[in-house]
Amino acid sequence: MISQSATLSVNNQTFPPPKSNNVWQKGMKSKIYVNRSGIKNAGRGVFAAANIRKNEVIEVCPILIFDKRDTTLAMKTALGNYVYAYDGDRTLMALGFGSLYNNQSPANAKYELQVYDGMSEQDSELVISALRPIAEGEEILIDYGIPDYLKMLKA
Repeated sequence: MISQSATLSVNNQTFPPPKSNNVWQKGMKSKIYVNRSGIKNAGRGVFAAANIRKNEVIEVCPILIFDKRDTTLAMKTALGNYVYAYDGDRTLMALGFGSLYNNQSPANAKYELQVYDGMSEQDSELVISALRPIAEGEEILIDYGIPDYLKMLKA
């Protein structure tokens, strides 16, 4: 989902515009950590360091948007395992822990692209929030929603 505003408001939590990502991230990293996933062949994953409430913002991630050419190249490398479907034939990479969340359906968290009025598309951010309560130590999982064209690019 893509939303557009001058400030970020997710699930009744309001954050300032992205002039100062330090403000956005303050306290967020203490909620999560990276560890080996229990999902077969998944590698690492993101876990809750404390209980997370339903609708709570887990992380706000800066992004890099890949055009068609970069997407095609990325899908032929290890980066292809870490990109999100974006629009048409473009993908995006989430920084922070954003590209380490593993895929599962049904998921316990979701991602939403936050676009800001008057700012470059590259200044958008990916917001990860809880779909249900997530217990301390539980892996945080999202549904990537990978379209068929990306699956074909990876083949």
